[in-house]
Amino acid sequence: MAATDGRRLALIAAGLGAFTSGPLRAEGSVDFKFLQYDESDNRTQVSNPELFWQQDFGERGQLGLLLGYDAISGASPTGEIPTLDATSGASASNSDIPMVEFSDTRQAATGSYSIRLGSHLPSVTLSLSEEEDYLSRGGSLSDAWDLFDRRSTLHFGAGITRDLIEPVNMTETFHKEGSSFSLGWTQVLGPRDLLDITYGLEALQGYLTDPYKVVTVGDVTMLEVRPDHRRRSSALIKYGHYFLSRGASKISYRYYWDDWKVRAHTFDLTHDQRMGKHFILTPRVRLYQQEGADFFAYEFEEPQEHMSSDYRLSAFWSWLAGIGFTVEINDHFSFNMSGTYMEQTGVDRVTPRMMVMPPAPLPVAALAEVEDDEHGPGDLSPADMQVVTAVAGFTVRY
Repeated sequence: MAATDGRRLALIAAGLGAFTSGPLRAEGSVDFKFLQYDESDNRTQVSNPELFWQQDFGERGQLGLLLGYDAISGASPTGEIPTLDATSGASASNSDIPMVEFSDTRQAATGSYSIRLGSHLPSVTLSLSEEEDYLSRGGSLSDAWDLFDRRSTLHFGAGITRDLIEPVNMTETFHKEGSSFSLGWTQVLGPRDLLDITYGLEALQGYLTDPYKVVTVGDVTMLEVRPDHRRRSSALIKYGHYFLSRGASKISYRYYWDDWKVRAHTFDLTHDQRMGKHFILTPRVRLYQQEGADFFAYEFEEPQEHMSSDYRLSAFWSWLAGIGFTVEINDHFSFNMSGTYMEQTGVDRVTPRMMVMPPAPLPVAALAEVEDDEHGPGDLSPADMQVVTAVAGFTVRY
């Protein structure tokens, strides 16, 4: 790993070396933001400070550096089927879903360098992130080619990742490799309209299983098993329109599909509205719907070649609403805050198992409570949750 890190630093140093001769233009910016992510029922919580520095050296190119740190804690569903004490007469709730507590930290760094070469804007990016049990290294090359008097842009790129997984509950070390490609077209439709269409493809191979998730097979639990390869595709269309009322709307639709039979639709609408000289208000709405993987189930009658009860591979839908604002103090400093609320509902449901048979019929009140459940008699979904996200940050330009 030390040798690989050395090569990565050498590449970054080589990019810096290109700036050492000739006069430099000190034009740059520093962006800082702090994100707080909280799931309901004391599930996953993430605190994420992030710093992004960008320096423009004119004809000699542009350098960017992103540093991030994640403190992650809380509890996550294990995948095991819920159980209930039938003698209590209590109806099922999310608190009955088996959870495991965890905590971890992640450090991440991404460096990028781009330079204008005629009608081309090639760039190189290197990334590194590390957790207690996970090390990820990646690199990518991309280009944006301006055509037709810069009314059109053809953009494309390719990247690779090399990951090392060392689960804390195992003695083995696993590897995962990924390669990706994207191709897109941006078109200026008029003085106030912009359209972009992008196709993305990613191929993963190696250890793709979550080592901390289990499945229920008959009366026993065992570790989940996922395929050792995955081919993921996405098609994204984005449209932006500027209004004479000093506002701009951005609408996007993304369709995702892979060979695990996961299908997903995402619709996103954001509007930036300038109010006065220094204030920008930004409301946002997002809708998401997903179909589950073909080897997903909350319960298996007998062992299968591939099995997972991870709710992230189940069928669910969600909606998100949020609002943000930016205050531009002057030409060199701006402050921003935003918040979102998301509600997620699982389509795949599971009925908890009864630990013992009830010695007598349930009380009438308890039966009424069960029958009133809109999803059926006591069924649950680990995908059901509410998520609140808050972000605060500032930008300094110099």
